[in-house]
Amino acid sequence: MLDPENLNGWTIAENVTKIPHETIDADLKAYARKLAVKAVLRRAFQLIGPIRPAKKQVAEVLSEPFRGELDTERTLENLIGKEYPDPEDWIALRREQKRVQIALMMDTSMSMSGKKLALAAVAAAVLSMRVPIKDLALIAFDSTAHTLSHLNSREPTETIVDKIFKHSARGYTNIEAALREGREAFERGGVNRKVGLLITDGIYTAGGSPVEEASLFPRLFVFQTEEHKVDSGLCEKMARVGKGRSIPVRGYEDLPQKMLDMANQMLR
Repeated sequence: MLDPENLNGWTIAENVTKIPHETIDADLKAYARKLAVKAVLRRAFQLIGPIRPAKKQVAEVLSEPFRGELDTERTLENLIGKEYPDPEDWIALRREQKRVQIALMMDTSMSMSGKKLALAAVAAAVLSMRVPIKDLALIAFDSTAHTLSHLNSREPTETIVDKIFKHSARGYTNIEAALREGREAFERGGVNRKVGLLITDGIYTAGGSPVEEASLFPRLFVFQTEEHKVDSGLCEKMARVGKGRSIPVRGYEDLPQKMLDMANQMLR
């Protein structure tokens, strides 16, 4: 189906979800997915660069030698006016990795086949590389919603991306089911900060209005894709009742960078 001169991992990634299941050998399609996954990971790595875990500074009583660095300023404040220091006067600073649990809900309906799904897979890979994999739930939605990766799982990014391509693009668009599945995913988590990320154009062709489900999120951000038709009003309403905001994505080429910006913001 593809011009041999232009055949590479990325062109395969853009086309593998367009191939009907019955028209190609299963082993050949699995090999095509493998090449597509490698191309997606390569793009994600190039975008992120060296990965440094986000950390926050924590001040605590120095209970163990060499646990953190001595906070000289706070310790001296505690010692003022005392002839002898108390054990709790010695304050240490240590760095602790920030945690936020994320439910990423991405449209994998029939309209997403081809390049759009490949770029959405790059965005998902960027997120899974930027946050601890155990803190990410990935939900694909079409006529229904399907959890491809649960919170607290240890599946590598490569496996998650392969599941996106394996799931392929099919069915209609049920945003309500996606939000319900994403919200329920948090029941497996044990971290206070929970954020939902929804990739959609706001046009649903299955299920009911997603507004009520959006309002039940602790926090919801909507990546409002605008390549063709878009219901900006619904996207903004879902984000508003979800105590988040709507993020315009002018084209799917911009989606991976937008996802990286959001990940960096959440981990500050």
